[in-house]
This record gives sequence, structure tokens and C-alpha cells, in this order.
Amino acid sequence: MSFVRNKDGSATQFEQLIAHFEERNGAAPLLEHCVHFEDAGAVGRYGELHLRSAFQPLFQADSMRAVAHEALLRVEDDRQRSISPEQAFRIPKTPERIVHFDRLCRTIHAINFAAQAEPGAVLYLNVDGRHLLNVQGGTHGTFFEALLGYCGLRPGQVVLEILESRIGDFDRLIEAIAAYQQRGFGIAIDDFGCRHSNFDRLWRLSPDIVKLDRSLIVQSVGNPRARKILPKLVEIIHDLGARVVCEGIETVSQHALAVNAGVDMLQGYLYARPGDRLQHRPQSSVTPMAEAAGRHPPRA
Repeated sequence: MSFVRNKDGSATQFEQLIAHFEERNGAAPLLEHCVHFEDAGAVGRYGELHLRSAFQPLFQADSMRAVAHEALLRVEDDRQRSISPEQAFRIPKTPERIVHFDRLCRTIHAINFAAQAEPGAVLYLNVDGRHLLNVQGGTHGTFFEALLGYCGLRPGQVVLEILESRIGDFDRLIEAIAAYQQRGFGIAIDDFGCRHSNFDRLWRLSPDIVKLDRSLIVQSVGNPRARKILPKLVEIIHDLGARVVCEGIETVSQHALAVNAGVDMLQGYLYARPGDRLQHRPQSSVTPMAEAAGRHPPRA
């Protein structure tokens, strides 16, 4: 039986994973023609698209220790032209194809993550909002929980990132999030602070993590009013019972502002660019929150 050997010595039984995928999709064999393995890991195939994983670490602000990794989709067509994930996710049109494509991407990421992660490591995965609306109520997470088992992972090791501002059916979104959380998955609201994000929606969704939109930290560098608001925003989210990730950090000034605002985790090119291998240390020397406590952010 084919398998992927995980770092802890356990095996991903690939034929069983395929059978599970096909059974739950209720259609002709799909995954056995959609996944192959290269030196860098599992690669998905969807029509003319080749789907690969890249991972970017999230660092704990008080220690700058990598505490999780976000899986990011990298797509090329048969001519080796890069396709943005946004373009790729627009290709499936029917509910069945939307669900299949989203699951295929998460399958690729789970296999590649499990093959190199330490036991108990945490994986952040983006979920297509259309997928949430096309899965029947109450069954969210059923398929993926079983799939993770074949990869040697548990729901408690996975945080699902949801861009809630793009989902119109808010009641269905609440239902989906509750179903995932009941199975042990963590839920992160992505890009909070852009478009139609508001605290009323956040309060009703009760996420475990809130990832602030990059525009908030960018504006805080050059706008004194935005700089004053950022710590208050973080405090409100903490009061709601969620942890805060500041993503898109690219400069030392942005890092200092995020740390002084009290965020829990940091992510961005300043620390590490996405790659096919898991990274555990920041690539640049930055100040942890514990050392920066009490300091004022630099003037713009």
C-alpha cells in the first residue's frame, strides 16, 4: 500500500485516503487521478492546473517562536504559468466541483504538512466560502476529520480560516462554524477590518482567532489616529475571547506597532516568506513582545 511517511513515523495510507475521498464525493474516481508525488511533496491536479503547497509560519509575539503554519496554495497551468489562488478558485462552477476543489486543496496541504510536522503541530487552512454554503447543514467537518486521520492529524491541530465578509448567508456561516468547532477545529476570521467586517458579526460568530487585515497595520505606521485605535481593537477582540494575529508584517516599524498593540501572533515577509518546507525561526532579528513591553512605537 502506498503511503507518505510522517515525521513521527506514522504513515498516511494513500489508497485508503483515496477511497474515503471518492466515497464521500459520491462520484467517479477523482483523487487517484488528481494527486501525485514529487520530491517537494504531494501535487494536486485539477484540469490543467497543478496545485502545490507553500507554508508560512505564525510566530508567538512574546517569544518569536513559530507556533503554527498557514498553508498557501500555489498554482501553475500545463504551460508552467502561475495562476493566482483567487483565479483558480473561480474555475469550479457547480456545487459538487466547488466542494471537490476545496477538499482537494486541503488534502494536498494536509499531506504535505503531516509529512514534515512535529507531533501536535498546528496547521492553518483557508476554506472557500462557497464550500461552506454548499455543504449540507450540520455535516461540516465530517469528511475532513476522517481525512485528517489518514494523515495522522487531529481536528484540534487545524485552524480553518474563513473570510466572513464575502459570505452573504450569515446564518449558514454561523451554522458551519458551530459544526466545525463542535468537532474540535479552530476557527479564524481572516482579514478582519476590511470590507464589511464589524464587531456585531464577530460577536455572533465566536471565532477562536481573528486575523487583522494588513491595511490596519499599514495605516497605523503613517496615521496617528489609526495607531491609537489599533491597541483598542486588539483589546476588544481579546474581550470577545479570541486571540489576535497581525499578518502582512513587512517592516520593523510595523512589527513594533503590532507588538506594542498587544497582538498574540505575528505573520509576514519580515519573518519568513512562504516555502515548501516548514520554517521555525524568523529570518530577521526582531524584538519579542516581552522585551518591547513599555516601549513606544517609532514615529512615522
